[in-house]
Amino acid sequence: MINPKTEKIAILDETKSQNVPNTSRILFKPGTKNIIRKPPVKFGINVIGFQGINCKSYMEENTKNNAFTFLKTLCNFRSLNTENKKVKQQIKEAISNPNLKIEHIQQILTKKQLSDNDLINKINNELYNENPKQKSLEKIQKICRKEDINNSRKIGNLQREIILNNLKNTQIKDLLSKEKPIYLILDNAKIHHAKIIEEVCNLLNIKLIFLEPYCPDLNPIEDVWRTIKRTLYNSNYNTLEELTKIFKRLFYEIIDDKSFYNNWLSKFFMV
Repeated sequence: MINPKTEKIAILDETKSQNVPNTSRILFKPGTKNIIRKPPVKFGINVIGFQGINCKSYMEENTKNNAFTFLKTLCNFRSLNTENKKVKQQIKEAISNPNLKIEHIQQILTKKQLSDNDLINKINNELYNENPKQKSLEKIQKICRKEDINNSRKIGNLQREIILNNLKNTQIKDLLSKEKPIYLILDNAKIHHAKIIEEVCNLLNIKLIFLEPYCPDLNPIEDVWRTIKRTLYNSNYNTLEELTKIFKRLFYEIIDDKSFYNNWLSKFFMV
């Protein structure tokens, strides 16, 4: 049993917030059809939030919800909740290293590309085999995507492997083992169960505790999101930057309000 008096506990969740609903409905007199119209210019943000029960809370806006950005966010949260300045610096260097830049990644991918002759032979094999034409075309497209150094998925996969190696080539694990672990409670999103997330959390001395599937009500940060969004829909803003600024301000104003999680603590941790 985790004891909030002696162990650090935090809750993680992601949400999306936008300036208008997806659709709006205009009501007409009985006997006429309702018309669903698209909203005006729509913009929104993706947010990862950490609700610290007995540690510092943190939020980050992410334009891309993938393993690479998630890893960086975990590192930023761990750094915020670390006293050792040496560890903070090593974490910062690991996630801002020049070897994570897209230009460097593309150089690595270029070296792994097939030679022109090998690529032509591979495509010819698909063109002149006995497979249906559509199947051959699909395989050729797959071959071309694999060779594309601008493929965002390939770039992201390589970046997350590099960030893992950056963390391994430091004293981070040894130094953080001397501090209290953070027990991080989160849902069962596929990205949370990725093996590389588990490896990085092991290095950062973060213990993952997964909620029961399809039980968002077990996560008290859901009430934080609802409170923020109610205020947002009644606020005036015209740009994505203004939306982000208001969301961030509201988050830090209310995230540490104990009323959001006191009952949750009493029920699940018998505090």
